Amino acid sequence: MSPYNQPFPLPYFQINKEGVILAYSDAAANLFHINEGNILPLVDKASEEKVKTFIFKRENPQKIEANFKTKINSIQLFDIHLSWDEQSNGHMVLLVKDQLNKHLEDRLLSLQKRLSSTNFELFEKKEELERTLIRLRELSGPFIALSSGLAFIPLFGDITKEKLEAITGKALQSAYEGDYSHIVVDFTAVGQIEKEGVDKLLELFTMLRYMSGAEIEVVGMKPHHSQIMNSLQNNWSFSLSSSLAEVLQRKNK
Repeated sequence: MSPYNQPFPLPYFQINKEGVILAYSDAAANLFHINEGNILPLVDKASEEKVKTFIFKRENPQKIEANFKTKINSIQLFDIHLSWDEQSNGHMVLLVKDQLNKHLEDRLLSLQKRLSSTNFELFEKKEELERTLIRLRELSGPFIALSSGLAFIPLFGDITKEKLEAITGKALQSAYEGDYSHIVVDFTAVGQIEKEGVDKLLELFTMLRYMSGAEIEVVGMKPHHSQIMNSLQNNWSFSLSSSLAEVLQRKNK
């Protein structure tokens, strides 16, 4: 074991296949207590098996991280770079992990802080958007009391599962608070109809009937609405009229 006779600014060791130190740089001598002639006593106990595997068992070792015992710190993390020459001499360079990555870690920390701030703002915007969307869905099917016994639910936009789930709570609450014998549902402003939306709509009709015993009547259904509804189910639990005006005229007779 002897000092490396070429100037080398980093901790460097030349070892054999048994880990015996054949030569070392001044930087290595300044950093480590090189007393026992083998590389393994310099390694922290927790990293010893990892380093053994890296040096003695891997055919083409390149780089690992391991903790070494130094003069400055009891434990210091290093990147270990190792290559073997034709004479089976291993050339090992140790790079202090903290120093190697400090600049990148600082940049990463700064980026994480920015991302955390951005993510929080995005999360708040997402929650606000979701609340607005739920509110818009609720407003797409308002429950309107026309008289003490007659209620009106005009539907706006597409019939979707999400929209009917938003409408159902308010409609049931309003029906529970009133005493309605007749509830008119208006399809005049309905766009597309989804099967899951129809299923939820029929569930709403069923609950309204059971809750109040009210008759459910659908008005304003266009031919393409009827075709879609009939393709999904034929046994409907509601009656049909052409318009709200027709229902009101019949009521007033």
